[in-house]
Amino acid sequence: MNKNKKSHITKLTSYYSRGITLVALVITIIILLILAGVTITSLVGDKGIIKKAQEAVNTTNDAIQAEQEEIDELKEELNSFIINMGGR
Repeated sequence: MNKNKKSHITKLTSYYSRGITLVALVITIIILLILAGVTITSLVGDKGIIKKAQEAVNTTNDAIQAEQEEIDELKEELNSFIINMGGR
């Protein structure tokens, strides 16, 4: 009977070990789903990384255009100055 009792305890231990493993697996999947949701929201949301990157690109392009216009104005002023200096 002692041998039968040990066998029963071994079966119960094995059953609960599988149960705990299944619970751990379910909890892990739930955590991964939550993390995936948070990540997707932070990427494509209204204040997400992709939106901020696009805004940064637009800001950089505007700054490049403004700087190029300023350079062109300075070129015109310099050319006008050189032409006026040459006429004296």
